[in-house]
Amino acid sequence: MKIKKIIFSFLFIFLTTENLFAKALPPGTGIGDVPANVLILLDKSGSMGWRMSGGTASMRLPYDADADASGNILVSQFGYDGVKKFLYDTATTDSGFGNKGVSGKGNAKYEGNRNCKTSYSYSGETYNGIFYTTAFYQRSVVAIRASDGRCMDKYYLGGYTYNMTINPSTGMLYVGHSGGFKAINLNNNQQYNCNVHSQLRYSYGTKVMGNYIYYYRSNRIYRSKLNTGGSACPQNSISGSFYYPEGSYVGLERDPNNSNVLFTQSWNNSRIKKITVNASGNGATTNWTKGSRSRSASSTSRLYLYFPWGLGWDENNNRLLAANMNNGQVHALDQNGGWIKSIGGAPKTRMQAAYEAIEAIVKDSSLTSGVDFGFAYWSAGASGFNRWHGDHKTGQGYSTPCNYYNCLKVPIYKGGAAQIAKMIRTVNPGGGTHLDSAMRIASRYYKNTTYSPIDKNLDCQNSYVILIGDGEWFNHTHTRGLKIVKDIYKNHKIKTFAIAFGTGIRASGYKKFQDVAREGGTGKSIVATTGAALTAQLKAKIGEIIAEKLSFTAPAITATIEKGGSLYQAQFDYQQNKEWIGTLTRTKINSDGSIDENHVDNWSAQDVVPSPNSRKIWSIIPGTDYKADYNNFRDTYATEIGNVLSLYENDIQDYHRKTDSPGGSSLNRRCANSAGVLDGTDDDLKGLINFVRGTDYFDYDGDCNLTEKRTQDGKNIYLGDIYHSQLIVVGAPAADTQFQNINQEAYFRNVNGYVAWKDSLKDRDKNPVIYAGSNSGILHAFDANTGKEKWGFVPPLVTPYLPLVMNNNLNLAKGGGSNAIFGVDGSIVAHDMYFKSPLDTSKKWHTILFVPYGRGGAGMSVLDVTNPDKPLHLWSIFNDKINHRVYRVDHNQVIYNYDYIGKSYSLASFAEAIEVTDEFTKDNSISNTCNTSLTTSCYKGKKWTFPVQGIKKSDISVTFNDKNYTNFTVTTNSSGDTEITFGTEMTYSADSGDTNTSSLLGVFIKAGSKATGVQTNPEYDYSELGETWSDPRIFRIPNNGAGDNNILDDVYVAVMGGGYGTQFEGVGSNLTLINLEDETNPGSLYKRIQIEDTEASDIVNSVPSSIVLVTPDTASGVNYSGGLAYVSDLEGKITKVNLTNMSDDNSGNLIKIYDTTTLFNAGSTKANGRYMYHAMDATIGDTTNSMWLFAGTGDYERINDTTSGVQNFMLGIKDQNYPFFKDVAVPAKADTITKCKNTTDDTTGANCPQNADKGWYINLKDYAKVSAEPTVYRGQVYFPIYEPTKSVNKCSLGDAYICGVDDECGTNISSELGQSLGNKNKCAWVGQGVLSKIVTFGDTLFANIAGKVDCSKITDQKKKKECEDSKKKDLISIKAGSGQVSTYRNSWRHNF
Repeated sequence: MKIKKIIFSFLFIFLTTENLFAKALPPGTGIGDVPANVLILLDKSGSMGWRMSGGTASMRLPYDADADASGNILVSQFGYDGVKKFLYDTATTDSGFGNKGVSGKGNAKYEGNRNCKTSYSYSGETYNGIFYTTAFYQRSVVAIRASDGRCMDKYYLGGYTYNMTINPSTGMLYVGHSGGFKAINLNNNQQYNCNVHSQLRYSYGTKVMGNYIYYYRSNRIYRSKLNTGGSACPQNSISGSFYYPEGSYVGLERDPNNSNVLFTQSWNNSRIKKITVNASGNGATTNWTKGSRSRSASSTSRLYLYFPWGLGWDENNNRLLAANMNNGQVHALDQNGGWIKSIGGAPKTRMQAAYEAIEAIVKDSSLTSGVDFGFAYWSAGASGFNRWHGDHKTGQGYSTPCNYYNCLKVPIYKGGAAQIAKMIRTVNPGGGTHLDSAMRIASRYYKNTTYSPIDKNLDCQNSYVILIGDGEWFNHTHTRGLKIVKDIYKNHKIKTFAIAFGTGIRASGYKKFQDVAREGGTGKSIVATTGAALTAQLKAKIGEIIAEKLSFTAPAITATIEKGGSLYQAQFDYQQNKEWIGTLTRTKINSDGSIDENHVDNWSAQDVVPSPNSRKIWSIIPGTDYKADYNNFRDTYATEIGNVLSLYENDIQDYHRKTDSPGGSSLNRRCANSAGVLDGTDDDLKGLINFVRGTDYFDYDGDCNLTEKRTQDGKNIYLGDIYHSQLIVVGAPAADTQFQNINQEAYFRNVNGYVAWKDSLKDRDKNPVIYAGSNSGILHAFDANTGKEKWGFVPPLVTPYLPLVMNNNLNLAKGGGSNAIFGVDGSIVAHDMYFKSPLDTSKKWHTILFVPYGRGGAGMSVLDVTNPDKPLHLWSIFNDKINHRVYRVDHNQVIYNYDYIGKSYSLASFAEAIEVTDEFTKDNSISNTCNTSLTTSCYKGKKWTFPVQGIKKSDISVTFNDKNYTNFTVTTNSSGDTEITFGTEMTYSADSGDTNTSSLLGVFIKAGSKATGVQTNPEYDYSELGETWSDPRIFRIPNNGAGDNNILDDVYVAVMGGGYGTQFEGVGSNLTLINLEDETNPGSLYKRIQIEDTEASDIVNSVPSSIVLVTPDTASGVNYSGGLAYVSDLEGKITKVNLTNMSDDNSGNLIKIYDTTTLFNAGSTKANGRYMYHAMDATIGDTTNSMWLFAGTGDYERINDTTSGVQNFMLGIKDQNYPFFKDVAVPAKADTITKCKNTTDDTTGANCPQNADKGWYINLKDYAKVSAEPTVYRGQVYFPIYEPTKSVNKCSLGDAYICGVDDECGTNISSELGQSLGNKNKCAWVGQGVLSKIVTFGDTLFANIAGKVDCSKITDQKKKKECEDSKKKDLISIKAGSGQVSTYRNSWRHNF
């Protein structure tokens, strides 16, 4: 396949008075940037309701387990799921325990009373026939009789419970909680308050052994001696401790046969160890280590664990019980760690796993920007497609034929991904499996002359089918279906990918999937045996689809010009199905703006990057010390790195093998004779690590030398692409200390010794460092003088995405390939801060780097780079929106996770559906009669038990048969469970062979409901954080709000847009403030301010753009501390947020910190495409003396969209109340375009807005869009504009313009820019492609262009010749308009 090579470049220019940050352009802009068509065909046959793994009864995320006197297993489960009991011999639920095997729900009927309700039960132990377990939210320990689940007692503690253990020889129970530590004598129920060491109080793993209580916290095992007599409390001193780097959560269990032996189970490392502690308690020897991380089934030869938690001991049978938390099972092991059996199984069905995989695709911005999605489900029987009733271009309406078994639910269109995200969980299993039923839908839809998404005028448009099935189909349907697959590929160029999903598919079934792939033009089928594998394979396939576009032209990113005259550009080459080739260059720029391309100090980082073995690549890897040599990301630590890589369930693939792959392919053994190649993934884990370092493990050049460095044409090609990440140069501290009033941070610096600290680090100017993130997953530190990489940091919560690079299907006969992913893609910000670092004992000055991940994910890392040669990791945060989990990594390299409740549910997730599925799994011959008995394979009734507690009707919305449904009530039963009673009987059938049909029902928890979010650790509730595209703004906020005039105790926070939420409703639609000074909980959420997602707009709202923040240090004459924030969002609203100490609005009305008001609403919808992706710029008007905000609209993800109705604006909006905060409107009542002057055709100033006008607007014609944020310079604002091609073939490049506008009048002054003007959009025409943000230097406008400069359009002959002679054809430079000389009319960012 021919590689298309294109230069991508970021322009990074530093100016003495400015430091600008900008946003990037959408992926894939330019030639061939036409979205691919993808129709997902999901098998909904009854077997999709079967469980993915393990056992005959479901277990919900077990925290801990213990045994009763008969060896049966009691399990403390996650959330509010209570205590569940399993019979050991049959591995089934003990139906005589509690209510159908579950107690701890507060159900008086089955438990005797309501006292024993549990939640987040981290610990559980059996003593004298009673199972004791912690109840976090009940702040208690509850006692449940092990034989029948009756509630025996409840011990209220007054604090949230963390740990619990029992001394079996004395009957003393010890429990740590947020309010203290207690000892409870279980023989007489006497309670004692104990004064213990803080490490014991907050530990999660504790165990009494001999005369000591052992406990684990922060990579150490401690022990404290137990007092004798009375309370028997642990002493408030440590009687020994030793370093034990096993991560954040470690379960402990004693060996009853040896008082010096402990068993430990690590959540981080997914392994169990048996250790012998020495007599002094300050060290231990390891006897054995068992377990490796996988969701695979364990056996006598291999123990698999997947983020396990606690340990228990069956004293009567000498069995160790391991709660394998994230795989929903308990392993029974012998004393030597040998596997005996597994009990339980994750309650996730194949369909639920498919929901999550498809959601992961349609909610991934890196994929949805290049693909239009459609969706259909299929099983057996009559199917096809005849017509769409409604508007198929907007997805409104429905298809025919459409029945329970087969239906096109979402047509392929630009909003298809969002529609799929909303409806996918309404699909319930049922029916048989016929290939022709699936392919008939695809064929008739794609070939329909009226409704097909295929545009025959587009030679760059590709169309695909992704077929997902969980079993083989009948031979006669295979023959018919295969004929259709062949026809649509051979005659219509529509390729079909075939994915075999789940376990239990026979060899004959795999062959049928292979037949589909072969006839469908995709070569080989894909096998995904787990939900995680399905997600990874779907992402890989969509990535390949995007890469198959005819060609690809890069966006170009804006920048600044450095005071010493250095032009830094991050350039990269696009490679199809490979990592993109990146570099960073330095070029001399003269004071007049001309470029010296031959200067002796020019360099390219690509030429001087160290060899893979010599690079310093480091990360936060529990079990290693990165500070030893800043080079711990190497295969020496493969096991430890592998534990981090698996956090998000992205599997390491078996890329190179000695023998054929299980699917029968020989391609994966193409390099079988190369050094180190093995069957299995141990070699591939090391290979991935070395690939990140720069080796050719995926064999791009086809020579099977897997350890050589990656080169092409003699050039190093292993620096990843620096795509959206802004470059930042950090030299000596240079923040301002000259202040005009005490509200400024300059004053704070002055009184806290900043000048002396700055002087002590002045030598940093001799060797400044350029920091930039790349999509190889690395934050790079380059020497600014030489371009050599000093070190690279792999953020620990980006690391788990690296397995997505791997794609077995790209290991082809002529060479290998890999997926190109987003890694460290956000824009880094540096700030000098005076605070107590988690690594300090007192407050000091530090230079910190705040590193958002951008399109690399919903997360961030913070480093201390005060000493750039010895950086320190302070903390990292990541929101895993798919698995509903927030991750945190602290300064001690400990990884924490905080689960939260999801927001969308199908009928299959209700308790009744799970129960009949379990019944059918145990005995598939049971009756299929639909009733409420819960003893058949089908439940039919009006009352259903919802899996989330604490829900009210106002918290949820319901869809039934794809329509909004309101005929239901919500109540709470005696157990505290949420019961929904529908006005219609709903049906769920677990039997794929019966004729019962499950109801198409979905339940959605609304954004903002108190029932969602991180409940256990709300200080880390980042559950609504989207992809962190926004540049953070770091400032000091008044810690006591209105009227707080003591600025010396204000708090450093980072404020940023809530992020790009893609299709996750409620995610990213906020302003997020992060506490940078929290000594107790570093990296905690300071405040989340909701930005309303209005019902008037059909856009799923979020705030991806950077904000405008006006502080006393960036604006003259303001009398507040803190800042005023101006926020633009996808719905086209401009919101003003009060983050100051002001207490009134200058009109006598009281105001509070965090108050919000809506200044403007652009009335954006999907139809008009009026999204606000880009940041605003702002200035103070010279005439009006008002704050002016400048914004542009346009669909960033679909910049070539020419759908009828698309209408975008350039906007100038004034805030007449500045510098005060005043409540002016809620979103529904905010000023709109009707309150602004239309200056579209005004070139004279005749339509200049008057005092009563909100501002001005210019209509963009011919589907034009603003392609980056605007730039204010000398009283004029410059907008980069992209106008899609007018050619019938939409694969052609569109036109790039710079539009110059008077900032207060909105008058078009583009004629002053010395360029030809466009026909309809009267702006300066500069070339073909997409422009970056415009920056200024020496009265010259600079911008990068993704495409090509057209020198012929320059009217100035001298500039025209310079353009023609320049080698930099991706750089625009034109003279600015005349403007006004007053520097105060520059952008607010340039002034103070």
